[in-house]
Amino acid sequence: MPLHQRHRSGRRPGRPGAGLGAPGWPPNRQRLGKVEDGSAFAKDFGAVVVSFNYRLGSMGFLPVPGEAHSGAFGMHDQIAALRWVHENIAAFGGDPAKVTVYGVSAGAKSVANLMASPMARGLFHQAISGSGGGDHVATPAQAAAVADEFIRLLAATTDQLRGVPAKDLLDAQNAIGEGLRATWIWRPTIDGLALTRTPVDAVTEGAAAGIPLLAQHCVDECGLYQLMVPDAALQADRVLANYFGQDGCDELLGVFTGNQPDAVQARVEIMSAERYIIPTVRLADGQSAHAKVWRSRFDGPLTGLPDAIVPGGLLLAVHSTDAHGVFQGGPDAVGQMHAAWGAFVTTGNPNAAGLPEWPRYTTADRATMIFDNDGAHLEHDPQSKLREAWEDRNWEPGTWWEFAGGIQ
Repeated sequence: MPLHQRHRSGRRPGRPGAGLGAPGWPPNRQRLGKVEDGSAFAKDFGAVVVSFNYRLGSMGFLPVPGEAHSGAFGMHDQIAALRWVHENIAAFGGDPAKVTVYGVSAGAKSVANLMASPMARGLFHQAISGSGGGDHVATPAQAAAVADEFIRLLAATTDQLRGVPAKDLLDAQNAIGEGLRATWIWRPTIDGLALTRTPVDAVTEGAAAGIPLLAQHCVDECGLYQLMVPDAALQADRVLANYFGQDGCDELLGVFTGNQPDAVQARVEIMSAERYIIPTVRLADGQSAHAKVWRSRFDGPLTGLPDAIVPGGLLLAVHSTDAHGVFQGGPDAVGQMHAAWGAFVTTGNPNAAGLPEWPRYTTADRATMIFDNDGAHLEHDPQSKLREAWEDRNWEPGTWWEFAGGIQ
């Protein structure tokens, strides 16, 4: 059975009449139902679909000094939901020995966290990551900066926090940052219980040995951010310089601008690589030594978009635009992807009728299925030059944008 979790911030990114909030988005919607609606998937593949909520923002990931594990409360909620599935799903026709956990975006990064967590061992048996990676945790310094600014905005002491009304907590949270800019502010901390180290490191060392993984990302992930928050690309130079120094920044910029002459789009591609693509590759790399792994990329393109959002109505697949097709299906690439996910959930292998042969992913050949409306096809190590540019570079991901209180 698939267990689907997807990040919810309490507010949809976008506003009525613009971007994701506009009529007509997402495009190519052939079957009715929300992204989270697993009824079509359940019907098509005889699966039981469970979706759940967990605490977000300050309620889920505020590391309160002196409050054990508070920086990972949201993750503890996820593990509690998995435990409920393990203990109760048989009553709904599911098999507690065949649980697949699936997440998109923050949900996908949560999948990697669960793969790394000693508390989640034995609670699921397969994993699907859609635009994720195993890097979605806050360092102690990053967590402390968020906590300090949040408590300052509340004008409260730590022992008063439990008595603060929920509205005031949300107001303080939004005062730090809201919308897409706030995407990476609230992350779990390594609490020593749910998480004992950076997830990708734990996975690489075998924390999820024997758990098959299907890992996908979209071709132009952060085109979404540039579309919705037009200063997204402008942050790339500062972010790279903070990570790698000016020489490292210039070196990476040279690789990306050499591959993409449009300076803005080159920086969008840097953001896509740093936020989602390279973390997905590294998660697949790490797990491939310990279990069967398949990797894919969703290209689209997306069609039928309102001209007010995208002049011409056509856009390469951006962040999370694969999610609706996974559950709802549809024509062309989304239909093939839907079938592949169904095959993986039910058989442990994504090779489905109508797809080219899809071999397991290894670091030797990096076989990757490309879901494209012109026809799915296999590529080995797609975008290899961009991947190689990040090799041997290690960094602690931040929030991309800078915020008051030293949060970055």
